[in-house]
Amino acid sequence: MIPLGKNTAVVLLIAVVSVGGLFVACATTKEESMGSGAAAAAAFLPDPSLLQAGQPGQVDRVYLNPSANWGSYTKMILEPVTIWTGRGSDMTKVSPNERKALADGLYMDLRDAASKKCQMVTEPGPGTMRWRIALVDATSTNPFMNTVSTFEPHARLLDLVAGATLHGGVAYFVGQATGEGYAQDAATGMLLWEGQDRRVGTKALQRDTLNSWGDVDNAFKAWAAQLSTRMDQLGVCRRG
Repeated sequence: MIPLGKNTAVVLLIAVVSVGGLFVACATTKEESMGSGAAAAAAFLPDPSLLQAGQPGQVDRVYLNPSANWGSYTKMILEPVTIWTGRGSDMTKVSPNERKALADGLYMDLRDAASKKCQMVTEPGPGTMRWRIALVDATSTNPFMNTVSTFEPHARLLDLVAGATLHGGVAYFVGQATGEGYAQDAATGMLLWEGQDRRVGTKALQRDTLNSWGDVDNAFKAWAAQLSTRMDQLGVCRRG
């Protein structure tokens, strides 16, 4: 699950969705440095050893293939957003419905941003990128996938969780999970980009957490906006 950028701290992936530095900060969330460790990415990213510190405007940890011809890509396959947790993880306190809402909400924000730039397709072909994004428990050594998003046109996170209470378990979830993602050439499998990022709330009652569904929603929208900006910078999916 695509592109990402520096000091972006949220607890969630894309995983895949970044092309080198994908998201832009929101007023109610901020990026947080993750340090040099890449152990949390081992279960999802193809090669976390390639990650390096991102530059301003990029995701926190990032790799951009210097040989990629970004201008040749006009189509995108955006795979479902997934959530990865470990056995005994506090993130499992989040109900299955809430985890599903998180995955669906992030997927739709990313898709909305990407579809304004690229032709969205479902099959590999010339000029097609494949993006994979995930939300991964940063505290688990061996996280496994347990939630997959579905395509729900016009779905919005705050609508999906309407009436749900952001209890302690969710606050922990959004404070500790990490957004991870990568992009490949859909035809050849060549790795184009991978990134790792995290975002926290600026008004959290508990340090390093997002303490409302609004914080989580803003974090997702920040990543989607950064994806759009980075695609423009790289010359991806230029039309006309």
